[in-house]
Amino acid sequence: MTVTDRYRIPQQEDWEMLGEVPAASIFVPSSGENVNSDGRPVAAAGNDVANSGRMAAGGGVAAFSQSPELAQVGEKLDKIKKWTVNTFKNTKQQVFEQWGKIDRTVDTEFEAECETLRELHRRYGVVVASSQAFLSVFEQLSVAEKALAESLYQLSLKEQAVKSQCGTVGESLRKLSEHAAGLEKCLKYFLSTMSTVYEKTIADTLDTIASADQARIEFDVARHELASLQSSSTASPSAIMQAKEKTDAFRERYENLKRDVRTKCRLLEENRVKVLTQQLDKLQTALAAYFSGNAQALALSVEELKAMVIPASSFLQ
Repeated sequence: MTVTDRYRIPQQEDWEMLGEVPAASIFVPSSGENVNSDGRPVAAAGNDVANSGRMAAGGGVAAFSQSPELAQVGEKLDKIKKWTVNTFKNTKQQVFEQWGKIDRTVDTEFEAECETLRELHRRYGVVVASSQAFLSVFEQLSVAEKALAESLYQLSLKEQAVKSQCGTVGESLRKLSEHAAGLEKCLKYFLSTMSTVYEKTIADTLDTIASADQARIEFDVARHELASLQSSSTASPSAIMQAKEKTDAFRERYENLKRDVRTKCRLLEENRVKVLTQQLDKLQTALAAYFSGNAQALALSVEELKAMVIPASSFLQ
């Protein structure tokens, strides 16, 4: 006996040679079960159908297709797929426009208005940044004035020979710091208004301009797809009709957004000039009162600036 025979798994004929058959290998057909001539079972015609039915009842594909969670996942995947395709088309359109390989819808007058507003927004940003820097330095100056007035007072307690001079200069610095506090409030009100115009009011119109530019890109994509279908000999009339309806819808959205931009620009022009004129006049009065030492005029300017209504984030509201 070889090593292979020693470790070989016993087969049916081996047990028959020994005159013994394991009980586990004996098949006893149940009542009503078909067997062939050698005693082996034969599957009934309906067994496969029954087995497949039991598999489906145990969680087959049909059960999963009816799951609400699975349906929601499918909807999300469809949305992601649609968004991916649209993003690719829009990006391709923008790249080809930059390379000059494809034409784009051009509205010279509208684009000039948008560029003017962008430049105006940048200039307002410079004013806001400069106002913040000036206010910061002025606050530090006010603190230094108070500190110097206090140090002169402390010195006058020890230097009796110059006590009156220290008191006079210290009192002047104290009044100057009080006036500075009033001018600080005026500067803060001015800065708050300019920040609202810069960060919210003009920015709101720029957001609408960005939406209009995105709508223009989507319209150009649909327009080129329609032209491609119309030039194709294999395109069906229904496909061309659907593409035409899609193009018309994008064109209408683009035109509506352009009208919104023009309306916002007109209202922005009217209200921006009015608000800025009032703010500059009051700030000029406050500056004159500060440098002349007119405390009453300075306090009045503070109250007038405080009473002014800060412009809304959008003049369409």
